[in-house]
Amino acid sequence: MVSEIFIRYVTTNGIEKTACFDSDETGINLDLRNIAQVDLLPLVWCEKIETICLRNNSLSEIDLSPLEKSGKNLKAVRLSHNRLQEINLEPLSSCPNLEEVSILYNRLKRVDLSPLFHCPNLKELNIDDDVGLTADLLLRSVGSWPEVLIERYHRILWKADPTT
Repeated sequence: MVSEIFIRYVTTNGIEKTACFDSDETGINLDLRNIAQVDLLPLVWCEKIETICLRNNSLSEIDLSPLEKSGKNLKAVRLSHNRLQEINLEPLSSCPNLEEVSILYNRLKRVDLSPLFHCPNLKELNIDDDVGLTADLLLRSVGSWPEVLIERYHRILWKADPTT
């Protein structure tokens, strides 16, 4: 049975809005909506979701944790052209079919890529060149990495304690 989910968000003008999607949607597109805050919790009921697009908004933070439950089919997360200052990619480690992460044109200074080492199908990682990349030192000894992370090996600052 298909049910509807409602994703609530607040625009930069402070207006609360709701976007309605079927729970069996494969794509959630919230591009170009002037979103300042968004609650992605309803995505836990979207087990078929393959793409999430929140490009060209005004997000300064985002909680991707609902993807830990619903991300088994997720292929793309597109968050370019926002105001993100930090992002926790840990929920994406539960997305084995993830192929693309796009976080270009944000205000990110540093991103921990450790969770993406658990995404063997990752083909595209779109991130600004001036963003510092970190990863857990233990991952250096992992056998198979996504090619896109091998390409960035020289840019990664390997940390013994990934929380710092």
